[in-house]
Amino acid sequence: MSPFVLSVPEVVTSHYVIATSEPPVDPYAVVPWRVPEPFRKPAIEALKTPRLGIFTIEAGEATWRLDDVLACDEDRRRVRESSHQILLVHQALTAEQPHREQVARAVARALADATNGVLIDPQARQVLLRDGLARAERGWFRMGDQWFGTRYEVDEAARRPGPAGAAGCACLRVTLLGLRRFGLPNLVIDGVACTQDLPALNLLRAIASRLLTDQWRWCREHPARPTRSLDDHPRIEPDDFWAFWGATPFLDGGPVVTRLAATSTGILEVTPPDGYAGTVADWSREVLAPALPPLVGCPADEDTTHARSAGGGA
Repeated sequence: MSPFVLSVPEVVTSHYVIATSEPPVDPYAVVPWRVPEPFRKPAIEALKTPRLGIFTIEAGEATWRLDDVLACDEDRRRVRESSHQILLVHQALTAEQPHREQVARAVARALADATNGVLIDPQARQVLLRDGLARAERGWFRMGDQWFGTRYEVDEAARRPGPAGAAGCACLRVTLLGLRRFGLPNLVIDGVACTQDLPALNLLRAIASRLLTDQWRWCREHPARPTRSLDDHPRIEPDDFWAFWGATPFLDGGPVVTRLAATSTGILEVTPPDGYAGTVADWSREVLAPALPPLVGCPADEDTTHARSAGGGA
């Protein structure tokens, strides 16, 4: 076990795209009053600076790909048939995250509402939902509010179909997208059995939770430092998983020791720790599945309170 050096960029950039057929003449004019508190005042201030830019182009002139984003069929149709795309470009100091990013996404949501558009997060490769308890930005930051998307890549040569071949399957590569807007590399785990994709994904989410929490603490305590030391064998606790969702634990779990390796400037690869004799697929089945709650997602404690007060289930 040994630490490695992780770069901490001073400034990070993010993008949002609104696909619409009702582009506003002046997008800056329709935004401020639509942005909810507590983000309205910082949104008005940001819109007066170069760090938050809004640009409208015809859909046929767009150079970015939107065909592989995670979206329902109706949203895909609306994106395909839209005549224009509004691009929001945002820059912020890493030390000012995540609040600055919440402000930017609140502005993007306001633009989507004003133009009856589909809001796309290109960095997470997904459409942002317009319904549910989290359709407006929270006053606090919850990592599970669609800040991170997933990409699944299948290696057909490593696939072992059927129950008999499940133990030998290692066909799946899972990537957690969206961390780069906060100054961190995206996370990837490779060689996972397709039947064990959920434990692998939940490990990535728990690691992201730990890395983000540590990153923001580092930025507060060491302003303007361009690098920080990162343990290559972090012990990921159950609290890291539940912090991702902003929820109180309601299922048992256990700690997981993993290994992180920087395979490029934009990727951290997650593997079993040194000394584990099996494959990634074995590790996912034998270690990750028993340790990580088998949850695709869960509401925040705040959401549960709101649902009950609105007449939801006890």
